[in-house]
Amino acid sequence: MPLFLGVDMGTSSLKACVIEGEGHTAARAKVPSETHSPAPGMYEVDGEACWWRGFLSLCGEISRSVPLSDIAGICVSSVCGSFIPVDGEGRQTHNAILYGIDRRAVKQAEELNEKYGPELAARLGGSFTTHSVFPKILWLREHCPEVFAESDYFLEPNNFVTFRLTGKQAWDYPSAAGTTLVDRPALEWPRDLFAAEGVDPDRFPPLRWPLSVLGRTTAGAARETGLPEGIPVAVGACDINAEAAAATAFFPGDCVVVFGSTVSMLLTTDTPLEVPGFVSGMSLLEGTYRIGAATASGSRFLQWMNRTFRSGDPEREQSPTGILILPWLDGARTPFHNPDGKMTFTGIDGTATPERLIRAGREALGYELSFLLSKIGEFRPVPDVLDVSGGLCNDRILMGIISSITGRKLRLHRDVDASYGDALLAAAASGFLPPEELKDMRGGGTMVFPDRTLHEKFLPWNRRFRDLAENGGVTRP
Repeated sequence: MPLFLGVDMGTSSLKACVIEGEGHTAARAKVPSETHSPAPGMYEVDGEACWWRGFLSLCGEISRSVPLSDIAGICVSSVCGSFIPVDGEGRQTHNAILYGIDRRAVKQAEELNEKYGPELAARLGGSFTTHSVFPKILWLREHCPEVFAESDYFLEPNNFVTFRLTGKQAWDYPSAAGTTLVDRPALEWPRDLFAAEGVDPDRFPPLRWPLSVLGRTTAGAARETGLPEGIPVAVGACDINAEAAAATAFFPGDCVVVFGSTVSMLLTTDTPLEVPGFVSGMSLLEGTYRIGAATASGSRFLQWMNRTFRSGDPEREQSPTGILILPWLDGARTPFHNPDGKMTFTGIDGTATPERLIRAGREALGYELSFLLSKIGEFRPVPDVLDVSGGLCNDRILMGIISSITGRKLRLHRDVDASYGDALLAAAASGFLPPEELKDMRGGGTMVFPDRTLHEKFLPWNRRFRDLAENGGVTRP
């Protein structure tokens, strides 16, 4: 039975999963990564030290459980909205600049939006934000001109690794669209924009679909990694797409929510969908589309709450706490895209305990997700069942709160993650496991059902949260 390797490159760790051809997990490994903040509002990763050497370490760890010689395909994913500049050999010329939490290019994004207006936004599926790569590339040219000059390519993080494996570069369509860089009518880079801004379009590799084969492992890569020479390496995708693959929930009508360091949501459709403030684009399968959202909340926010209020235990009383929190730890993202947005607390009085505040933090994630679902619901029905993954799936209190606030059933995929999804995509790209067979594998997952009585109690607080969010944290008299 052939083995397939999936690797997900996160900001805090790299995870690997090896599956047998039919989807059974054969091995797992994890190595740490490290995020640097060279200045307030800036977040970077040393791609050479953390991602390439981390990939090599993963191969070493995997080899303790399964023979690398049996690996028959590879797929790598990474966080969307990040990029790393490299030279012609694939060596980084600057640390990778991360996704929407990095706010260094706010000025450049605003200038681009003002200069090109809604016409360009319509072509690209949204305006430029802190999640967009192109403003950060312009920031690099302005602030690090020598680095910019010696950079031959701008790569997404996963292709930084696959370039080293195959000698070939690409960006996958969903990731490029997720960072508002696909001219959707042409299914191509917006070359006229690049030319107008003085950026050589050839610095951007070809756009490819995730399930296509980028190339095959070179002899040099085989020597360095221990992997076989000549095995297919998929183009790959961003982490939210890999999470969707792990849940086999990347077909039209599926909605995936990932509760990680931040919260991401992906609805797959069979036709393009435009929702103001959301990112639209392509999904995993050619001919499918997605509407995406990302928040600045998630486990980072809950960890901040635990540290600040010196408690990790939420109050177990199930009724609404009456405390509203805008969980904008790193500004507001979808749909406001306000990097200067601040956390707001309302409804606190002398009876508030640390435990109640911790529970209110969990409610905040539910209110925020419910708000996003309602915005999408103005344009297209959202399914009654949400496929949920990410580390916070193990927080039973949180999942119960999320289900009751949103009024939706949650199918929790606790035992799979983006790296497992990558392994499935590797099998699919290699031709061993066609996508339609992945759909047939759907099933499993722990179901969480909303408490309908609680849902009714949460409804007025949902409305208050919406008002609070739309007013930027300012409460109405």
